[in-house]
Amino acid sequence: MPRFFLGWLLGLGGNAIGLLLASLLLGDQFKFTSPVGFFVSLVIFAILSALFTWMVLKFLVRNAGSIVALTGLFSTFLALPVTDLLPWGSLDISGWGWLWGTLIVWVCGMFIWLIPGPWRSFQKEKR
Repeated sequence: MPRFFLGWLLGLGGNAIGLLLASLLLGDQFKFTSPVGFFVSLVIFAILSALFTWMVLKFLVRNAGSIVALTGLFSTFLALPVTDLLPWGSLDISGWGWLWGTLIVWVCGMFIWLIPGPWRSFQKEKR
């Protein structure tokens, strides 16, 4: 299985934990209207977050080493409202849920990357 796909699945798990935790902690300010909608919103959010991260890193390729964490925060902040606006998901964010939800999802996504595994190995393969 490609390392990119393993990393994306790990990110999907981190996003799921972050979205659920934000929903539990923030109550009506960050909620899902149905269980099926949660999974649809999760997949939409994960795809958008990966796309926005790639776009931001492509734009800032020279300074990416020092701002990778902020890139994730920025892409999470962009992906949440787009996920909220799309009609297929069931995410409903209001009030301070935008700020706190972004921080909770981002922190969970950052912590999940501390888990050791093959997605963390960036050694070049010998030819």
